[in-house]
Amino acid sequence: MGVKKRNTAIVLLLMIILSLFFVLSGLKARMVFAADDMPYHINRIQELVYSLKHGNWYPYLYTRQFKGVPYPLGIFYPQLTLIPIAALCIVFNSYIIGIYAGFTLYTFLTMVIMYIIERKLNKSSAVAFVVSVVYTFSTYRLLDAYGRFAIGEFLAMTFIPMAIYGLYAVIRNGNDWEYLGLGLSFTLLSHVLSTFLCIIFLVIELLGLYSMCSSWRKTIIGLSKAVVLFVLSSLIFVVPFIEQETYQHFLQPTPVDLVTTNSYLFDLLENSLNNNIIALSGRTREGTIGVILLLVMAWGMVNFRKLNKLNKRILIGGVLSFVLITSLFPWSIMMHTPLRVIQFPFRILAFTTFLLSLIAGEMFESFYISTSSKRFSKIWLVSFSLILIIVPWYSSYKAYQRVMTPGFTEKNSFARGASSTYWFLDQYTPAKAMDKFQQLYDVKAQVNGKLVQLTKVTGKVNETVYSDKLLNDKKLVVLPASMYKNIQIWQNHHRLKVNKKGLVTLHKTGKGSIEYKYVPSNADKLSRYISVFTWVVMFILGMVKMVLRFRKINLAHR
Repeated sequence: MGVKKRNTAIVLLLMIILSLFFVLSGLKARMVFAADDMPYHINRIQELVYSLKHGNWYPYLYTRQFKGVPYPLGIFYPQLTLIPIAALCIVFNSYIIGIYAGFTLYTFLTMVIMYIIERKLNKSSAVAFVVSVVYTFSTYRLLDAYGRFAIGEFLAMTFIPMAIYGLYAVIRNGNDWEYLGLGLSFTLLSHVLSTFLCIIFLVIELLGLYSMCSSWRKTIIGLSKAVVLFVLSSLIFVVPFIEQETYQHFLQPTPVDLVTTNSYLFDLLENSLNNNIIALSGRTREGTIGVILLLVMAWGMVNFRKLNKLNKRILIGGVLSFVLITSLFPWSIMMHTPLRVIQFPFRILAFTTFLLSLIAGEMFESFYISTSSKRFSKIWLVSFSLILIIVPWYSSYKAYQRVMTPGFTEKNSFARGASSTYWFLDQYTPAKAMDKFQQLYDVKAQVNGKLVQLTKVTGKVNETVYSDKLLNDKKLVVLPASMYKNIQIWQNHHRLKVNKKGLVTLHKTGKGSIEYKYVPSNADKLSRYISVFTWVVMFILGMVKMVLRFRKINLAHR
């Protein structure tokens, strides 16, 4: 085995070990600890598990875990990157093991992506490895994974670096447009708001790096290819989403005043110094980048003049984005712009974390170069750096576990419960149904003008069945279910006429159960086929490219 192959094998082995370490503490506890959005995302995972077990890998309508209300979360909330976690729950026959196995998978993938990006930026294997660990074991990523259990944002952090690097490469010489197209697409297929922020970041990046463009012709061609790839890869989510958004009006999901959710600079600094991911009671979460990246930011400012032009811009972006989430920025003005939908300014710290991780590579490289040329000295420096990164991360995670109550075990279910945040049913309920939201939330039907509690509601894949006999042979029935595009209502093998908007209203029902079904349109089906075909083609092309590269390396060493 050659030196390069051996080094690559060692790096991959270390990444696997570190990925397992990322989940070890939670796995040993055999539980997922209580966190902000934990019940909501557990419900999503359990819904996907049910759907996969019944032969449907991409459900549009969630019917079992959301309080008995048919809820098209598969249309409005990206689910593709969550499907592997659900599949692992089935493989291990355990939600706890499956969830942590999924976290392990995406942690490994995050490190691999960051490593490849750094290598493409002409960094040594040691520098690339350290940067991948800094980013993957960043405190903000820990916050998303465990403190908030914001799985969508946690998954998006895997792919955001691809999009940012991809645009840089396209600007430089038109190359690596695949990184931009797929990176942005899989960010979208993980979390919508992260994609919105990523697009804003990419626009700023384009403006900040335009002077580095060597050929606008190559850049425009590369951008065009990336856009086409992004669209084709994302159709599986975009087409059903646009179908619903153009069919009827929806209110902004959980509107929040950004003035009340931004951070105070002192609290942000204190949180970062303490590596804290615990939300203080009664206060808005302040966000954190952790003590390591805070030190990196300080090092970068002290050594600013020594940095090259690109790294100076990266550092400036990291510092400005850090300050941006605080009350020093006029967030009241942003409430009159599209940026108001982000809910929490600290979400920007995902980009701060990426930028400062790159500066961490410069910091490590400055020490690495000055270290003795002896192999032992360099190994010692890498080992010391890993300890320096991992120890604060682990300390923060254990501190979080000590104060949090058990949130989810194998026997838990959040399909029913007392808190509306288990389901967020208001977020994607049509505006015209919101006046009767309480009826929907309580799973009550209006029968001939009177509200009655339904007790026989069965969820199936893309379908909810109402079997209460009090719904039979009635002049007017209003079901606790909203009308969406592609919804069909059936009874005794006959399709019933129904209103187009608001809650489902039936005039003159017959005998038998009433079936509320989401029937995918031809556009839904076609978009799914196109996206899957795009992924398969890109995977094959990627494998061919990798094989050719290895052959070229082997020939060079003969």
